[in-house]
Amino acid sequence: MNCTRTFDVMRLQAHKYPNPKALRGWSEGKWESLRTEACLQRMDDYSQALLSLGLKKGDLLLTVPELATLEWVLLDLAAQQIGLVVVPIHATHHQEQFDHILQETQARVIFFAHPEGQARFSLKALPDIGVFYTETPEAHPRSLRHLVRHAHQDEELSRLRQAVLPEDLACIIYTSGTTGVPKGVMLSHDNIISNVKAVLPLLPLHHTKRSLSFLPYSHIFERTTLLAYIASGTSLALVGDRERFLEAFQDIRPHYFTTVPRILEKMYDQVLTHQAQQNWWKKRIIGWALKVGHAYKENAKVRPWYAWQRFFARWLVFQRFHQVSGGKVEAILTGAAYLQPEISRIFAVAGIKVREGYGMTETSPVISINRFTPGLVRFGTVGVPVPGVEVKIDEADEQGEGEIIVRGPNVMQGYFKKPEETAKVLQDDGWFKTGDVGKFVKGRFLQITDRRKDIFKTSAGKYIAPLVLENHFRQSSFIDQIMVVGFKRPYLTALVRPNYDLLKVWCESNGIHWTSPQYMAVNLKVRQKLLEEVEKLNQYLPNFQRIKEIHLFHQEWTPEDGYLSYTMKLLRSRIATEYGRVIEKMYEG
Repeated sequence: MNCTRTFDVMRLQAHKYPNPKALRGWSEGKWESLRTEACLQRMDDYSQALLSLGLKKGDLLLTVPELATLEWVLLDLAAQQIGLVVVPIHATHHQEQFDHILQETQARVIFFAHPEGQARFSLKALPDIGVFYTETPEAHPRSLRHLVRHAHQDEELSRLRQAVLPEDLACIIYTSGTTGVPKGVMLSHDNIISNVKAVLPLLPLHHTKRSLSFLPYSHIFERTTLLAYIASGTSLALVGDRERFLEAFQDIRPHYFTTVPRILEKMYDQVLTHQAQQNWWKKRIIGWALKVGHAYKENAKVRPWYAWQRFFARWLVFQRFHQVSGGKVEAILTGAAYLQPEISRIFAVAGIKVREGYGMTETSPVISINRFTPGLVRFGTVGVPVPGVEVKIDEADEQGEGEIIVRGPNVMQGYFKKPEETAKVLQDDGWFKTGDVGKFVKGRFLQITDRRKDIFKTSAGKYIAPLVLENHFRQSSFIDQIMVVGFKRPYLTALVRPNYDLLKVWCESNGIHWTSPQYMAVNLKVRQKLLEEVEKLNQYLPNFQRIKEIHLFHQEWTPEDGYLSYTMKLLRSRIATEYGRVIEKMYEG
């Protein structure tokens, strides 16, 4: 069977790997499992419900999913199999961004999970839009289940499905808007399916294994990954509820999952915090295990002595990772932000393969990925470009660094209703300008060094790549979040959020009274400890890249608060504005 459109993946599974637990979702206090055939039937039912609303091929359907659920995934595929264009809206968007999307799309229908989710947003920008819910009971007249029950059965569904072409739009996904108004990225079925086909042979997926989804379903990374899971025949469990995140690992015991580095960092921090709480003997054991992990070489032949050390480090310390994740995890794919190489090494010693990749919404999304085969992985890089995708470094300098540009079948059709913005990044010969700065390491491994728009110049005329420095200072286990400041300033400073879990243990060990992060952020001894951590790492840098002053803060930066994009990138201009007064103080005197 030839798979050329997003909704074909479920029929591909039915053809090759019919699965009694194709999709699993948490509903009414238990896991609900759907066979592949039941998934196809429910897709058809949802298509009939959408047709009953008068929607037709080419119409836009707005959705506001958070985490993926059975309803969201199957509604998505149901809409696309009758030619609708799905426009997922990030639940973390602010009202202004939400209004912009409503006005620009002029869509007729929007789906929320439930009325409580709708309450976060005003619909005044498009008051006549039809509002429906995926998670409410059938008795609710605007529920998806109610629509299904009362939908007229259109015998033309098969014809409508056949009329959808690979080059037709499948979705419009709005970028996080880190530099202003969100832009709608237009992706065709062919864009997305070409990416699924490119990554499938590179992932160790198998139809007898289980996968788990817990990332936002509005994110292209998760959407494409779920299609790859379905196409491979892997049983896919959808958490759906953030409150059940940890329990889901124990219930499902997944072999694979995708995540953002933040989750892995938290798991690693738990080991460090656990170490700090132990007696001197256990501290030494954990410290020894961490050294074994840091010494791991991804492409080196394992010597017997190191293999023995690795075995005992895993058995004594790192089995903790397996316990938290259900005990079966074999492979983790991560992206969207930088992952410290030390964390990948630690997980490797624990027997879990963590592979970092790179992509963008505009590229459906995967551009490159570290492989799961020997010799094709290099920690600290985002791997090798995937088959069919060309990557070049444009206008490279003496070090081989320049803007990363990409060409391939995965590159978007353009920005919705923004031809001028499209022309800025998409060249006539098909090359897409990512705006990321990078270089190739060892000839083929792509390494991201910064965002072109984030690089700034100090008043001394020195160019600063802040992301590189922030990743450097985050090597300290006491630094949780950091933003380097210094545009048109004489020297660099930084806003720093300490790792308060680890800091609490340190305070207790050093006789410092612990109260709460809000008060510890202004504690002089805590400040001195963080200054010492910064100074340890300063010594590896030239003088113009060293941080001279810091400000500690207690509130974690999150997408919900508007400090991070939904892909966990710093919204620098927003942070600089909010912390303007304290930044000025760091340069006084």
